[in-house]
Amino acid sequence: MAYELERINRAQTASEADRFTEGRYRQFARHVGSGCAGRALDVGCNTGRGGRAFLAAASNVTLDGVELLPDRIERIPAGVYRKVYRGLLGDMPAEAGPYDVLLMGELIEHVPFAALDDLIEQTTRLLAHGGRMLLTTPNPHYALLGPRCGGTVLGGAHVSVHCPAALKQYLEWKGMEVETIAGSGPKSSVLGEKLPMALYSQYLLVARKPRPRAEALTLL
Repeated sequence: MAYELERINRAQTASEADRFTEGRYRQFARHVGSGCAGRALDVGCNTGRGGRAFLAAASNVTLDGVELLPDRIERIPAGVYRKVYRGLLGDMPAEAGPYDVLLMGELIEHVPFAALDDLIEQTTRLLAHGGRMLLTTPNPHYALLGPRCGGTVLGGAHVSVHCPAALKQYLEWKGMEVETIAGSGPKSSVLGEKLPMALYSQYLLVARKPRPRAEALTLL
């Protein structure tokens, strides 16, 4: 499965031309909160474009990265990440966590459904109780998915499709608490995040790993 994921991600060549990469990570920072001083992990950190934008907007966060492709790691500028791990989440040592935040910008659609359970299980392993996962993914309900796109977000390195309601239900079944689903993508910079989902080419989902019940009761 690791080889298959590497092949899929190597076929993903558009990331460096994505004009919304920095905007996506600034959106992450707004939802994390500029005053957050915890530990964050950029999953599939690529060459660090997103991580650099995130740190500029959330400067108190300690940011690590994990990336599958070594040639992309070699292109990450110094000073973006405290540490960069090579491989999948499952390759990261137990002592790497726990993290308060996991960032997954346009990642989940590059993961086959057969590997999705493992991705979410590794996410919850690395998250602190009360920690949050923030992800964006293409919106299959986008109104402008016309004949040019075949009416689908699938194709190329996009090997799985995730509608907002189904992904929310899946994550809740896996024990996460979904807090936010909002519009994302270039139009969100103009329209904001809260208009009907059909207007957005991508969407943002924020989910929290719940605290143990006894710990949650002490915080009330």
